Amino acid sequence: MLPTSIIKQLRLGKIKTLHSFKSAIDKQLVEHSYLHRQGLTGDEQAESFHGGEDRAILQYESEHYQQLASTFPDSTPYFVDGGFGENFVVAGMNESNMCIGDIVQVGSVKLQLSQPRQPCFKLNHRFQEPTLSRYTQDNAKTGWFYRVITQGEIQTGIPISVIERPFPQWTVERVQHYLYHETSNKDATTELANLEPLADEVKNVFKRRLENNDVENWESRLNGKTTQLEMRIVKIKDESPGIKRFFLSRTDLGPLPDFSAGAHITLALPNGLSRAYSLCQTLADDTYQIAVSLADKSRGGSAYLHQKAKVGDTLMVNSPANAFKMKRNAHHIFVAAGIGITPFIPMIKEAEANNESYELHYCVRDFSSYPFQHDLSAYSQQITLYSRTERLDIDALLNNHNRDTHVYTCGSPNFIELVQQATQHWHSDYVHFEAFSVVQKVDKTFTVHVKDTGQDIKVAEDKTLLDALRENGLEIESSCETGVCGRCKVNYEGEVNHHDTILTKQERASCMTPCVSRAKGERLEISLP
Repeated sequence: MLPTSIIKQLRLGKIKTLHSFKSAIDKQLVEHSYLHRQGLTGDEQAESFHGGEDRAILQYESEHYQQLASTFPDSTPYFVDGGFGENFVVAGMNESNMCIGDIVQVGSVKLQLSQPRQPCFKLNHRFQEPTLSRYTQDNAKTGWFYRVITQGEIQTGIPISVIERPFPQWTVERVQHYLYHETSNKDATTELANLEPLADEVKNVFKRRLENNDVENWESRLNGKTTQLEMRIVKIKDESPGIKRFFLSRTDLGPLPDFSAGAHITLALPNGLSRAYSLCQTLADDTYQIAVSLADKSRGGSAYLHQKAKVGDTLMVNSPANAFKMKRNAHHIFVAAGIGITPFIPMIKEAEANNESYELHYCVRDFSSYPFQHDLSAYSQQITLYSRTERLDIDALLNNHNRDTHVYTCGSPNFIELVQQATQHWHSDYVHFEAFSVVQKVDKTFTVHVKDTGQDIKVAEDKTLLDALRENGLEIESSCETGVCGRCKVNYEGEVNHHDTILTKQERASCMTPCVSRAKGERLEISLP
């Protein structure tokens, strides 16, 4: 007998800020709503890729909550109907008795079960349990999505019934078994890669496994990209006019991950933006320190931190990453301008700790007052300052061929470009640079063809390729969104204007960062990771 039940509750969500990230998981009860192809009228999605026709409705088995409460007793108050952000609260339908492709009747509406829900780290915060997302994935207690076949009104208390079951062998639970556990079963992988009603985003996972015999790493989704920390702003200091220093500590007062000089952290800001900032001091007093300059044409990050952030605010922060590491047993030339000084303070300390020689060339506006003047005073013998009247001759400074010397630079895109031009005669392995701002250029509209989905997506001149992909339902991880971290990297065919600072020359031949890089011509083809 095919499953049948009753719509206990109907729920809609509005985007809110939860634990410093945007989410619509906190859904409220309604008596009725109109169901269209994209979902229930009034139900919002915090990210474009959280919605779409194959994710129109989320259903969850309400009987799971009692079992979850017994497994995680400290989180019992949170395990109530609607807790998982479902639209339909229903008892008696679960991952073991519902199948991919099931046709479901709800009043005058017809739905088709399209895919399992893939849980993410936000559930961990929602239920105050850091392992919950993984537990629900491993134990098939995630819920599932429907696509809409027939639109219409939905209300609470009406029957919900499976009326057709074309693929009884493919329960939601069994699909999840091959998705997460028995990943090397070629027969099952082949069948699921070609299972017609299964949503493309899941089918493509199995297709890629057939193509490259590789398996995905789900850690970032389950844990929050890399390791994410909930941190509190414990102090804000005016470092100099237009620059603030922020001191961050963990809200749970746990130890912070260590890092090497040149590392940065990425902040998920409450306004929905992610921004990367160099760590400007070595780890001390269980705090991370960053310095932020208020940009003249802020893209939203520096403006938020300068104008709205206050002591006591909490932010989600990615653990330190480092694409700007120092080379060992070398002489180091540090070249900085303005706020670009931030990574070099830990670098100086690391050079001294390793008994390595170094020199800092720092361009400032005013010799009498400049950022981190106090921090740098202990190293004055190795520091040369420059100003607008006593300018740095970059070409003369870097006109050498010492093979045991490495040069590092951080500053505005224009400043970095000057250093790059002055080191054209250097081997690229000896020149290191980092930029957290994007070169502002007038770009052309182009079309990208996504091989994985067959989509042709138009990318407007004022929009990044990454944003265009997300707006068309493609989930792509990112962090810095300035071409520093490489997390959003995709493969491409065609010609690309590369604006990142992370990919090697060899990688750029086949890979690009869609957060900052674009097509040279009118068309580009990409493959998702």
